[in-house]
Amino acid sequence: MRRRYHFHPPGVLYLSMVVAVGAAAVHRPANLLIWVFAAMLSGVILSGLLSGQPLMSVRAKRSVPRTARVGEPLAVRYAVCNRSRVWPLFARFIREEAGAPGPRTFVRHVGPGGTVEIEAVRWPSHRGPLRLGRFRVESFFPFGLVGKSVSFEEAAECLVLPRVVPLRRSAFESLGGGPLLGPTTSGRSGPGSDFLGIREYRPGDSLRHVAWRRSASGGPLAVIERSVDAPRRVRVALDLRCPTAVLAAGADGPTARELEETAISLAASLLSRAQQDGFETLLAVLGLPSPSVPARRGHGHLHRQLASLASLDLDAARDGSATLGPAGGRAVTLVVHPVGAGAVAGSPEGIHLDAAQLESLRDAEGAAG
Repeated sequence: MRRRYHFHPPGVLYLSMVVAVGAAAVHRPANLLIWVFAAMLSGVILSGLLSGQPLMSVRAKRSVPRTARVGEPLAVRYAVCNRSRVWPLFARFIREEAGAPGPRTFVRHVGPGGTVEIEAVRWPSHRGPLRLGRFRVESFFPFGLVGKSVSFEEAAECLVLPRVVPLRRSAFESLGGGPLLGPTTSGRSGPGSDFLGIREYRPGDSLRHVAWRRSASGGPLAVIERSVDAPRRVRVALDLRCPTAVLAAGADGPTARELEETAISLAASLLSRAQQDGFETLLAVLGLPSPSVPARRGHGHLHRQLASLASLDLDAARDGSATLGPAGGRAVTLVVHPVGAGAVAGSPEGIHLDAAQLESLRDAEGAAG
């Protein structure tokens, strides 16, 4: 914890006037000048005491959520405690000094021995780890001449997920020219709709599944076994094998780094759209290390995939020899490139997209709502 005094332009101007009036009172003593100088000097001293003394007993803590998202509000909470039993706190501001600079948060009043919790809203503009460092509680109460601040060294980190753009419901159909996604049949038995085979009756089987015609022939009681309906899988492959410095970005358009960030946003949006439609999703990143997660459905699985995209370091060395393995019979592969839609080795069945297609897939009605 570090304490400091602050002077801003109105205070500096006032101090200059105090010095000028004091110099005039010394060179030409007069009751009026002396009284004016004393009143002005006492204002400076009183301002310093009233703003500084109560801050000696201030304690503050900060809490941030584990994750946020680009372009969406991030709520940072502060708990301000006044440990003094005599002095109240008035008109205090909280300001971040490192990590997430933004507008000051105002605390109107904290009584003696009381604690006030307030919330400040930040709007992250970049994905990746957001590291917060020192923040301070400051005040220029009551006259706005001399300020006093108390800084608190408290490290915190929040992972900012990439921007997710709402896509049209027909986005996947428009990419493939038809309905590519839908339920399919697996080789496992279960409460499905497709015929898998006939087997001998076992205790516990439902009578609704008994193959009566087969059983009526005089043989052992048999039941119809059906397969489990399994949803298709969507594999989103993000091609980052080409380093940023050699990407062919237009002179008047977005920079190469902006195209890479848009490609990451497109990959995140495709994963989110597939999860909304109830499909299993896979994420593959070519060129940069990324954890491998089995295909699943659900909000938690999507969150892990978005966290993987948020953690990508575009300044790291790229692996230009990375290839994309087979997707399997139930998966549709969508390959996202920052620039161009060239073929990726090892995935001839993939549907290739580039960052510029994000706007054409956007759900205009959902974005407006």
